[in-house]
Amino acid sequence: MGFLIVKRWPLWRVCFNGAQIGLSFFLAGLAYQAFGGKAGVLPNFFHIPAILALVLVDRVANSFFVGFFRSRLRQTSLFPTWAGLALDLLWSNILSAPLAVLLAVLYLRVHPLVLLFFIVSLPFQRQALKLYFSRSQLYAQVVDALVIATDVNFPRAKGHARRVAELSVAIAREMHLADPAVEAIQVAALLHDVGMIGLDDLLERFANLSREESNRLKEHVLVGAEIARELPRRDIAYMVLSHHEHFDGSGYPRGLKGKEIPLGARILAVAETYESITSGYPPYQSNHAPEEALQFIRDQAGRLFDPEVVQAFLRVWENERKPETAVSPSPPASPIKGEGEAEEEEGGGETESPALQFVQDPGNDGDRGRPSLSTVGGQDPLPAEERRDP
Repeated sequence: MGFLIVKRWPLWRVCFNGAQIGLSFFLAGLAYQAFGGKAGVLPNFFHIPAILALVLVDRVANSFFVGFFRSRLRQTSLFPTWAGLALDLLWSNILSAPLAVLLAVLYLRVHPLVLLFFIVSLPFQRQALKLYFSRSQLYAQVVDALVIATDVNFPRAKGHARRVAELSVAIAREMHLADPAVEAIQVAALLHDVGMIGLDDLLERFANLSREESNRLKEHVLVGAEIARELPRRDIAYMVLSHHEHFDGSGYPRGLKGKEIPLGARILAVAETYESITSGYPPYQSNHAPEEALQFIRDQAGRLFDPEVVQAFLRVWENERKPETAVSPSPPASPIKGEGEAEEEEGGGETESPALQFVQDPGNDGDRGRPSLSTVGGQDPLPAEERRDP
């Protein structure tokens, strides 16, 4: 607690940490005695079950108190938060158990050889912890470098990945997902288009691609998943691979349907669609008003998007927790369904363009049986295969 005070932690956090550590030690002591251990008596071989019970109860109680506090503070589910903490610290806790026993032995009976072993082991323990934190920092730097490379490769979409990540995190928080799941979704959102690096020429002339070029562009999810697979968490690569799957099974690369699609990928699909519509990112020809993107996502719930994710997105919108996207609707502005006047034609004037106008994907033949992705205001639908977002 003194260390935390020196670190200038708020008093309530210092008190909480002291209290939860004290309670964890108390419960661990009860478990130690219940399995045959005795306070103040040097443990021997027969006390191993008692020592294991002590370590297990102490770590389980500690992670439970911290997980309970975080879940209440962030309004997330208790068990996933608790399980995430326990798994993240599992190996470090197991490896620190011998040190804890050794400290107890040293406290009860100091022996020169034991003391020497303890002193020699300290640098190795410090190095192991240093490598762990260095690796975490290195992965964060690699992700940041890949995001920068993606922005440099296609300057017109600069900041796209970070805005998608911000909105994805907001949706995940609204769905009360545990911290480990939110962190994985954030990284997947940052890396979802990393496979686009080197394909900027295809994006620039998206409307004039051949079938082979269109298929090559769609392979960006495979390339991105291969890159993301180098990260410690494999679920990130799975989300990157699946973020263009559609809820009705019409997406790619594997045609997954409904709950077969990872939840993080379903969240990412909604966030990316909103950001792409409002910023004019391919396959959208130009940027549109946020209200148009909102209406489109609402209309496609159950077709392209998971209805539960769409509802969470709408709550984010209503609570004004969505990330700000500095865009304006492209003229002439088309009305949202149920709002304003549908047409203003006088003296042979031109009709307004569809609310959401997509570039046709030349690599597909089209299928009139699929739901439309081309409008939010009642215009004639395009074939489903033409509206797939690469």
